[in-house]
Amino acid sequence: MNLKVKILVSGLAISMQCSAINVGDITSIIEAKQSLVAKEIENPSDTARFVGLKVHRISTPMEGGEIIPMESAAEILSTPSGLVLPGSAKDIFKIIYQGPADEQERYYRLSWLDAPVGSSEDTTATKSAQASAVAQINTILVVAPRKQKFDYSYKDGAVTNTGNVSFRIVAAGACKDRSKDVEGKGCRERYYVMPDTTIQLKYTEFSDAKTNIGIWHDSEYINIQR
Repeated sequence: MNLKVKILVSGLAISMQCSAINVGDITSIIEAKQSLVAKEIENPSDTARFVGLKVHRISTPMEGGEIIPMESAAEILSTPSGLVLPGSAKDIFKIIYQGPADEQERYYRLSWLDAPVGSSEDTTATKSAQASAVAQINTILVVAPRKQKFDYSYKDGAVTNTGNVSFRIVAAGACKDRSKDVEGKGCRERYYVMPDTTIQLKYTEFSDAKTNIGIWHDSEYINIQR
């Protein structure tokens, strides 16, 4: 979390800015049988930080997703909406979904504000330095449909999501390009596959008999090739 990076995680592209706080997983999911997700926030620095959270509904979790209106003001709530986190401390934000119980998957951008907490005795120079240290970290929240249809097809290393709920595919085995094999550990891939989307494995040799390919859905692992 101390470097400015652009991360592609399981098909979802998220930009993250340098920050003192750690907001945990880049992509969080509220499963169909759940109504909330708890995010543990950590302040590894020695000084107190103010952490605020704003939630926006977006058209897609992919890069370029646009903000769209929520169904209601109470569609998704966070508690708290902000707090002061002492140095070397942790706390929990709970994000609660209260939207429609339908067949639609929904996506949200969680924008975390990270700012230093100064005192009234701070000098002008100190305050200027603190202002420059304010950062925003964007993560993604996926809310699975309350009425979900889980379905998929698989052929020759390509997985297609034919249902209405995203799932995670994982693959581990020999590398297509043997030069990519580090210390004989083979290659691993992990993707979130959105509805009506196909993911083709890029690095793992799917035709190898020892390659494992599976799906994580609702905390359950489903083997699709072993």
